[in-house]
Amino acid sequence: MAAAALDAVQRALREFPAAARELSVPLDVPYLDEAPTPLSFYRDWVCPNRPCIIRNALQHWPALQKWSLPYLRATVGSTEVSVAVTPDGYADAVRGDRFVMPAERHLPLSYVLDVLEGQAQHPGVLYVQKQCSNLPTELPQLLPDLESHVPWASEALGKMPDAVNFWLGEAAAVTSLHKDHYENLYCVVSGEKRFLLHPPSDRPFIPYELYTPATYQLTEEGTFRMVDEEAMEKAKVPGTCLLTVRVLQAHGLPSKDLVTPSDCYVTLWLPTASSHRLQTRTVKNSRNPIWNQSFHFRIHSQLKNIMELKVFDQDLLTKDDPVLSVLFDVGTLQTGEFRHQSFSLSSQGKERLEVEFQLQNLMDCVEQLVSNGILVARELSCLHVQLEKTGDQKGSESRVQLVVPGACEGLQEASVGTGSFCFHCPACWEQELNIHLQNDPQEQLKVPLQSLPTDQLVRLIFPTSQEPLLRVELKKEEGPRELAVRLGCRPCAEEQAFLSRRKQVVAGALKQALQLDRDLREDEIPVVAVMATGGGIRAMTSLYGQLAALRELGLLDCISYITGASGSTWALANLYEDPEWSQKDLAGPTELLKTQVTKNKLGVLAPSQLQWYQQELAEHARLGHPTCFTNLWALINEAMLHDEPRDHKLSDQREALSRGQNPLPIYCALNTKGQSLTTFEFGEWCEFSPYEVGFPKYGAFIPSELFGSEFFMGRLVKQLPESRICYLEGIWSNLYAASLQDSLYWASEPSQFWDRWAQDRASLDKEQVPHLKIEEPPTRAGRIAEFFTDLLTRRPLAQATHNFLRGLHFHKDYFHHPHFSTWKATKLDGLPNQLTPMEPYLCLLDVGYFVNTSCPPLLQPTRDVDLILSLDYNLQGAFQQLQLLGRFCQEQGIPFPPITPSPEEQHQPQECHAFSDPAQPEAPAVLHFPLVNDSFQEYSAPGVRRTPAEKAAGEVNLSPSNSPYHYTKVTYSPEDTDKLLHLTHYNICNNQERLLEALHQAVHRRRQKQQHRLE
Repeated sequence: MAAAALDAVQRALREFPAAARELSVPLDVPYLDEAPTPLSFYRDWVCPNRPCIIRNALQHWPALQKWSLPYLRATVGSTEVSVAVTPDGYADAVRGDRFVMPAERHLPLSYVLDVLEGQAQHPGVLYVQKQCSNLPTELPQLLPDLESHVPWASEALGKMPDAVNFWLGEAAAVTSLHKDHYENLYCVVSGEKRFLLHPPSDRPFIPYELYTPATYQLTEEGTFRMVDEEAMEKAKVPGTCLLTVRVLQAHGLPSKDLVTPSDCYVTLWLPTASSHRLQTRTVKNSRNPIWNQSFHFRIHSQLKNIMELKVFDQDLLTKDDPVLSVLFDVGTLQTGEFRHQSFSLSSQGKERLEVEFQLQNLMDCVEQLVSNGILVARELSCLHVQLEKTGDQKGSESRVQLVVPGACEGLQEASVGTGSFCFHCPACWEQELNIHLQNDPQEQLKVPLQSLPTDQLVRLIFPTSQEPLLRVELKKEEGPRELAVRLGCRPCAEEQAFLSRRKQVVAGALKQALQLDRDLREDEIPVVAVMATGGGIRAMTSLYGQLAALRELGLLDCISYITGASGSTWALANLYEDPEWSQKDLAGPTELLKTQVTKNKLGVLAPSQLQWYQQELAEHARLGHPTCFTNLWALINEAMLHDEPRDHKLSDQREALSRGQNPLPIYCALNTKGQSLTTFEFGEWCEFSPYEVGFPKYGAFIPSELFGSEFFMGRLVKQLPESRICYLEGIWSNLYAASLQDSLYWASEPSQFWDRWAQDRASLDKEQVPHLKIEEPPTRAGRIAEFFTDLLTRRPLAQATHNFLRGLHFHKDYFHHPHFSTWKATKLDGLPNQLTPMEPYLCLLDVGYFVNTSCPPLLQPTRDVDLILSLDYNLQGAFQQLQLLGRFCQEQGIPFPPITPSPEEQHQPQECHAFSDPAQPEAPAVLHFPLVNDSFQEYSAPGVRRTPAEKAAGEVNLSPSNSPYHYTKVTYSPEDTDKLLHLTHYNICNNQERLLEALHQAVHRRRQKQQHRLE
């Protein structure tokens, strides 16, 4: 009886799927001929969990007409996307006893399209299928072609989409059977997508097993292998090694003492493995000292590991004398290699240091690295320390010092009592926490961090040799995994999305200005930029006049970028406080400018004003910002240019970009060294936009609101409030961080300036990273020269901002990375241990101490600028700074047209000069507007001659020696202000035809460029 009943139940279950299909599941998925209402969609399809195919719901999307392979290639072809790669097209599929996920590669979309069209070969099957909103994050340029959501579906579901994904693949790309925990809307823009759908009644009859997760790995030979997920964790970035360095002995060391041989020791420094220098013992009175000491370093082979070995003679009364210095590239060692190395100053080898190196692979040590091919971020550990008083210690005035060598936070100090501390340090380093009493250094507590369990509380008492003063609670945790520093060389997603919005504005403006007979396609819209130089009040005033003229001609909406340096940044900072500034008449802002330019500036040094500066600087320092003279200059400058302090911040300017209604502003500064090198020997371009601040050279950027906060190893460790924009204006126009040597350059005559610049450029040591570099100590004459060099290059008023690159290491191949190679132009680029990530602070100053230009951001190939309107406010020569920029680009291999004005143009420059290079199509065209007074002397407006009574208004003194617009002049007369505004406005308007011709050429150039890409 029971068996019969069981058979009946089993038969009913077997028949259940068919019965369920007959009752509620149609044989075909129904079609709807139009989009449903939110109510009917929710009632008829979402609630009963039924699929449907909806026609004619997305006809208004431009993507349906635009999206083709040529269009995608032209619009986002250079963009790298995440691509799933499998041997047979089956992603997330069961293979044997493994559930295998695809290999993931980052490839330019144009290459993916080439593979799909059969124009290129790639192992396996490619499928662009990354989840988690890959459309807005990886391909924001395509967002204007569609809606960000489907309104009737969002209303029915009561929420916006959790993700918006872009899928692109071929017929062989198949996703295995799975269940999604989301309501999915698949919008097929081109091609077809096939689905196999199972109703819920089939679920009990679908085979279900547990499989070991694995991932495909693509080998160098182009074959696939399956790697278990656990093994993948260990093999994410293989290469953790143990480096053993045995300092053996030295021979024939010169004596640095007057009577006896030297007392020598050796220091070892490997900043990728330890924060501090290690040291051998000192061998007394020996020219041939024997140390025979071993040191161990845990390194990673993906990093650029440069070891510094130095031999010193120890002196009791004076500074220890250097004897020998060696830089050794550990990357020249092979895993498992044992090498005996003799470092000699001469070919005869009389003075030499002998060292043994051994490199062993550490199989049980794994580490996650994040890299852009230039910089590398490593895993962090976070140590929390809580101090509590024990017993009655009211009479104790002892202070406690805590330090974890190599941690971001440095030495921490507190009175005996309750206190909490946090230390961030590289997880791979074998560090220890040191606690000691300030008045009794012998009382120490040392805790190796490697011995602490993760995520567990450990309690200790301190000190241990007397009555305990403190209870010490320790807890070690994993540091934040996500980076706050973006490591990448492309514009950020926000900038790319802005450009997509701005292109629509630019297209309309170009169609009207150029009288085009049809709308420009997306791939025909050129990128046009305005580049403004520095020049104090002169630059700020002139830029107002020129932007007003461009708007009057209907050309301001043709501009996608505006870059500024020094004084021109003041104008941009003012204008971008109004989110709609370029859509309005600039007469109002210009009148406000005239009020500030002509007012008496003596009040900025009044006692009450000085007291306010002191209070503001004290509050700025209390928040955690380093104290420096530049901050005072920023407040003085704000008082000179405004009647009241402004609360505006750089990130606030995003509102002015939200609809693409204004060009994107980019502000420029230079990062330098505090001493020992001039700005010409070490200057790194730093760019600021409302979205990000960063270094193109390193491919490292942070959100603009985090500039000034504290970072370590790419993570945000202490967020400070965003500074008011006046502090950034102080940096962008920071003339006070110059060294004496910098000032001597700029005090030169132009011809001398060129010669000195050329000499400095020729002398730059831009060799490869040295595999081995041996130096002898300086002679007495050399030390005297060093003293004067230090005197000339020291920056007594150096700027200081927390360095967001701090702690990051260099990739082993950083020197050959194309972006680094383009912007490497300093003496230290081949010496990673001395570059910016090693510094606690940035030292930023006005770009005018290198080249007075804001052009470098526009020369990034990823921005693909077609035309640059060069607005030059230099009084020393109409072409000097542009030619200097051209020479810089030529040396760096950056595409830029030759700047070769004729002798006549040099002698009497015109209002506008065009420079281009047809042989170099990737170089932008340049339309150069120097600050000259040419036809303006005779004409008050284009085609309108001056009357005799108006002649005086056309006399504008632009002499470099006695001009009322010299950069040292902070107050202009109303008459001089009007003259400069009218002159710069006139020079733009008088060259309307040349501007239109340049825009025509930019459109033509863009069409040619896209045609070349399609071919």
